Amino acid sequence: MKNNSVPRFWGIRAGKDGDAHKLFLDKGVITLSDEGLGDLSKLEATRDSFLNEYRKLHPDETRPRYAGIAGKFFRFKHEVVIGNLIVYPALLNKLVYVAEVTGKYKFIKTSDYPHQRAVEWKYAIPKKEFTQSALYELGAARTFFEFKKHKQELLAKMTDPYLLVKKAGGES
Repeated sequence: MKNNSVPRFWGIRAGKDGDAHKLFLDKGVITLSDEGLGDLSKLEATRDSFLNEYRKLHPDETRPRYAGIAGKFFRFKHEVVIGNLIVYPALLNKLVYVAEVTGKYKFIKTSDYPHQRAVEWKYAIPKKEFTQSALYELGAARTFFEFKKHKQELLAKMTDPYLLVKKAGGES
């Protein structure tokens, strides 16, 4: 049964070694590192525009690689909307964080992770609470992807015991 009121879920990684973990959680953003594309707002809002620009910058890469990377940036800029949910399976503490997108795309030129969107982290769910199949989807080798097959399972786990509550002083 298709439920049109269920928002889209996007999975994201914090870098190969979880480098952006602290930035994600402390600053309330999700980010992508730069592949030389610069401010994505300056590219025409088509997949082909992103693909062609990335291909110009990386002419020796294979078509699947440049198509995948260009697509990641296109989705981050043009398909993610305020109200969508972000799923971040953290390597560092074995939790799956869930956030709501609260801001539009921003390019912060001085950051190691210049492609950013503001989020509000809402839940932290232990990975052990998920089925093996959901963990496989969460473990996809992609940096930024749509989380589809197990979103109903995730929705069922978004309950009070896993709610992130801010304490006085900004601690969680």
